[in-house]
Order: sequence, then C-alpha cells, then structure tokens
Amino acid sequence: MYLPIMRGSPVHPKLLHHLIRPARGGAAAVVVVFAFLLFIASKAGFPGIPLALIVISWFFKYAYILFDHTVRGFDDPPTLDIQMVNPLAEQRPLGQVVILGLIGFGVYQVFGYFGFGAALGLTLVVLFFLPASVGVLGLEGNILKAAYPVAWLHLVRGLGWLYGAVLLVIVGYGLTLALLWKVDLWPPIEIGSSLFAMLSVFSFLGGALYERRDELGIETWASPERTAARRDREDQRQHDKVVLDAYGLMRAGSHLKCWQVLTDWLQSRGRSPEDYGWLCERTETWDDPRYITRLTEERVARLLTLKRTGEALDVVAKRLSSDPAFRPKSAADTLAVAQLAARGGGAPRVAKVLLSDFAARFTGDPHVPAAQALAQHLG
Repeated sequence: MYLPIMRGSPVHPKLLHHLIRPARGGAAAVVVVFAFLLFIASKAGFPGIPLALIVISWFFKYAYILFDHTVRGFDDPPTLDIQMVNPLAEQRPLGQVVILGLIGFGVYQVFGYFGFGAALGLTLVVLFFLPASVGVLGLEGNILKAAYPVAWLHLVRGLGWLYGAVLLVIVGYGLTLALLWKVDLWPPIEIGSSLFAMLSVFSFLGGALYERRDELGIETWASPERTAARRDREDQRQHDKVVLDAYGLMRAGSHLKCWQVLTDWLQSRGRSPEDYGWLCERTETWDDPRYITRLTEERVARLLTLKRTGEALDVVAKRLSSDPAFRPKSAADTLAVAQLAARGGGAPRVAKVLLSDFAARFTGDPHVPAAQALAQHLG
C-alpha cells in the first residue's frame, strides 16, 4: 500500500547514478558470477538447463531486491545472500511471469478474434505499460494490483516525464545489446552485458520512483528528509538534555554553573535570537525568575545588534505583560526600544513604561537626557 510521508522533496539529478548502480558492490559481483554460470550452463547443453533456470530465477529475485533497495533510498547495491534466493521468500519474479503469460494469452485471443492490427496495437500498449506493471509489483508485491491497468496509469502519472526516461533507457539498452551481439564478443561478456542492462533498468525504475516518492506517496527507509528529521530529533534530545542539566544545577543552587551551561550552549550555536527564544520558553516556568529575565535581556540585545528592531520590541512588550519590572539590559538598548515604540512601533504604552524609571535605573548615563526628552514628549 502506498503510504504518505513528508512532502516537498525536489527531484534531484541522480538519474545517471541510478543507471550505473549495478556497476559496483554486490550487483557487480552478481553480474560477473552469474554471467559465467550461464556461460557454463550454455556449454553443458541439455544438462545445463536446470542450472540456467536456477541462475535466472536467482538473478530476477536479486533484481527485485535491488529495486527495493533503490526505491527505499539505499544507495549501495545489496550483497546477494542465501536468504535472498530462498524460493519461498521472493515470489515477485514468478508473479511477473504469470502476468506476462496472461497478457500473452490476451494478445493471442485478440489476434484470433480481431486480427493482426488489433493484436499489434494491444501489444504496443502492453509494452508501454510493462515497466509500470513491474513497478507496481515491486512496490506492492501483489500480482492482482500489478495486473490492474488503473494501477499502471497511477504510477505513470506519478512518474511523469521520468516514465518516458525509463522507456528510453529500455529502448537504448535493447539497441545497444543488439549491436553488441552482432559484434560476436566473448560469450561471458555478452551475457554479462545483458545482465547488467537488466539490473540497470530495475535500478533506474526504482530510482525514478524514489525521485518521485512524494507524488506517489511512497514510504522510504532512507531519504534526505528522513535523515534530516532523524538528525533534528537527535539534536532536540541533546538540547533538552542541556536544559535538564541546567535546571538541576539551578535547583541545587549552583547558579554560576547553571548559567555557564546555558551560555556555552548558546555560544556553540552562534547565539541566534531563535535559540535565546527557545531557552526563554523553557526557563519561563523555572522557580528562579532571574534566568528568564537575563535571557530576555540578552535576546533583546542580540536582536538590536542584528537590526531586527521590530522583533526586539515584540519581545520586550511580551515580557512586560508578564513582568512589568522588566527592562532591557543597557541604557542604550532600553532607549532604542522606547524610541521604536514611541515613534514607529505603535506602542506608546511600552515606551512610557520603559522611560518611567530610566533616570533612576541608569543614573549618570549619557542617554538620560534623551530619555527624559522623549518621556516629556509622550506626556
């Protein structure tokens, strides 16, 4: 079943990477080993048929497993192991053979009832949708869905132009292999080239589905979004631990160590106003109000330094609503916020509160005359 996950991931240019994936890792070993096994089977004559059938069965089982790894977001091809070739564990290749048999029977019936033209037209339509059938079977593992034309249309629509790219890859490999077989190369090379081409098609189809995972609602096991989400969760756990450790130090009365833990965390992250805000939210309920006060002071100062004056005013106004005694840390910061509130911020009440005790709080500061003039102007 298609499962919805995170949206908005762009298609990135990794199509060539998907195409050549079978040239490395476990896939390359499968191509080399199976090419020689099939070569031996071909030289053995009739006794080699069982070996050929076994190798071909194993090969297509591996092809679907490579498809799974690719569509779920894993980059490295899987290494073939005994569990992968268990005849009871992977039935998709057999299911695809059954689907092809049913299609062949349908084309035969159309030919018998409607003639060559209708049979040819049906054959072309089936060939067009055959990769979609493989994709549905690979994703769902359900032979009925893989034989359902509506499911084919859904997949083709979801892939968009990438489905055309899949078809071009198949045609390109077909023409290339036809030329190679005419050159009469060493048989293991010819067989290996064919095996590589088939694995490459499975990898490319899986890669196309991976690139369109959002449009098709495919659940991935590894993707940039999941990696980022996992990293964010781990970061969040680390941040929560910092706050928890600081809280324990505060409760134990180790205020200097507590503040050092908080400031070290802020410094490690570049002292962003957003991090100050995050800490303010988590220290707001602490028993000691000095932490939220000091963090808000630092946050306002940082916002003003970054010329984010409107945000600084909002922070001060919000803090004043819960703590009327709050003031920015310095006379310069207090006056700057008051001026913004009085002139451009539309919050004269905030300006009046900040200026009400300015001279007493910052006795002798050179900003006092300007603050008094502004207070008189506000009345």
